[in-house]
Amino acid sequence: MTAPPDLTPTESPMTESTLTAALHRAADLAEAHWTPGPNGSGICSFLAKAAPRDGSRPDETDVWDAVVTHLGEEMTVAWERHSGRTRADVAAMLRAAAP
Repeated sequence: MTAPPDLTPTESPMTESTLTAALHRAADLAEAHWTPGPNGSGICSFLAKAAPRDGSRPDETDVWDAVVTHLGEEMTVAWERHSGRTRADVAAMLRAAAP
């Protein structure tokens, strides 16, 4: 079987369910490990851990793009450093970013 012309044999199409699953994995990590401040584990680290590392999609960029789009193009670092943010806030935002 040959791959469609727009895909290489190692790529797979991204689906809403795989993107949702990655964002929910990131949210679970945030609930357990997110800390405010520049030295804490931030949203980007959770997105990197939640995205598949096998070359499939969604990749880290796809997951990050969904979050930034959900935030109205606000960068994740600026959003998470707003005073009073909690682990629950971060986890809820990541789940809400899912399609």
